[in-house]
Amino acid sequence: MGKFNVDKIVSLILEKLNETNQYIYIDSLEKYPELFQAPGVDGSEEFANKEYADKEMALAEKRERVDQTQKLPEPMRIPADALVKGARTPAIPKIACIDPQTNEIVENMVISDIVLLMPSGDRVLAFQNYGETAVRSHDIHETRYVVLPDAARGNVGHRFMSDKPRSKKTGNPYEKADLSEPQNETPEDKEIRLERIRAIKEGNAKRYGIFPVINEMFSRNDVLDHLDTCLIPEPWAGPNFTEHTTNRTILKTFGGTAPDIDCDFVAVRDLIDVESAINEVMDLRMALAMGPEDPNMPPERKREVSQDMPRQHANYIYKGGNWEAKQRVHDPEFFKKAGGKTPVYELLSKNIQEGLKTINVKSVLDIMGSIEGDEYVLRGSFKSELNCRNLTSGKGESTGELFNPILVKSSKTLPEGIDPQSFTLEQNTDFFVDQGRTNLSVGRTGFFPDFIGEIGNEIKNKIEPDEVLQRMSQLVQMAVDAEQ
Repeated sequence: MGKFNVDKIVSLILEKLNETNQYIYIDSLEKYPELFQAPGVDGSEEFANKEYADKEMALAEKRERVDQTQKLPEPMRIPADALVKGARTPAIPKIACIDPQTNEIVENMVISDIVLLMPSGDRVLAFQNYGETAVRSHDIHETRYVVLPDAARGNVGHRFMSDKPRSKKTGNPYEKADLSEPQNETPEDKEIRLERIRAIKEGNAKRYGIFPVINEMFSRNDVLDHLDTCLIPEPWAGPNFTEHTTNRTILKTFGGTAPDIDCDFVAVRDLIDVESAINEVMDLRMALAMGPEDPNMPPERKREVSQDMPRQHANYIYKGGNWEAKQRVHDPEFFKKAGGKTPVYELLSKNIQEGLKTINVKSVLDIMGSIEGDEYVLRGSFKSELNCRNLTSGKGESTGELFNPILVKSSKTLPEGIDPQSFTLEQNTDFFVDQGRTNLSVGRTGFFPDFIGEIGNEIKNKIEPDEVLQRMSQLVQMAVDAEQ
């Protein structure tokens, strides 16, 4: 049976946080104990039996019961207009599901044959919603839930929920995780406990501090449109787009347990070739120039989601070193030599894109913060480079930067009476953000949002689309000439 490790605890903590359906800032871990609750053993009657002497095993068995599922003989169909909004759900999104009989997408209809059996007896229908795309997740669609009606249990109507139900009512409650120092704690256990606290605080700082501000900037239509007309991918910040920070070596710091911030975010856009890419850009420019048919509605267009780099920062953790962006444009022979796809899940074993692409653009957003004298100083850079395939060897090679790196610096005087050694983003969020820390309806303002916003403005003002495309063509031509 699997161990209940730090990653699983942190995942459960984040699940509770995400139940609010908004990013929130945590001023201090100790101020919000209700947010850091994971299913655990609290000495209640359920675990008093000798059968559950091993509390870790008891916890694992409890989780197994929670995750029991039932496959229906026929898919259940629920019209979207029959759904009612759950208490913590801000709105019901557009609903669309695949009909297993026709393999076609049916709009305004929930279709699924998977029912979760909660310990309380509640039955919850889980379905893949094709009406919305999971944010920054490579077009993987969101899993949503419908609590099925049960008059005996007080469930009226088909209650839509964005996240899997977790509450006392469903028999799957949150229980406060005890992170205080126990008596007779061994040095090994103390190290594990302190690492758990560190991981929680770092997780708060990045997922509910740094990440949402960066993603808010890269979600601006003016910034996205400008980058798209340059064929430059935007580096999103999120769990799927950055390496873990633990495993004994802290590869990135987010201001969770120390004053310093040192993190970067990488994205790659793979392109078939320069000519077809530039043609797509010209079509996009024409569409943007013409504007939407309805001037009162924002323009709707399909766009490629920027791709992350799975091992960009993992040369210490994983044998074999980094996966570089230039590997992605190796030719088909290199793809075969590298092992092709994995046998079970058919994943790209070495992050090579099957030899189908000949060039790609890699973008890096680097954020650094530190205390200098009586000020906190933030520094940021944004840069992009082109990689293209060597026509002789078939290997991908880096050819050069597409524009002069964007560099931004900002500083703010530290509050009086603070200890610089213990100053962190996680415990001083009001220093970094004035408003919008706990409410999505209020725009984030303050030191850090203004700093990230300035990076977005510099991207618009200093990156010239025509010059980038010309530079891209030059780099490709230079690489071809060097091979002749």
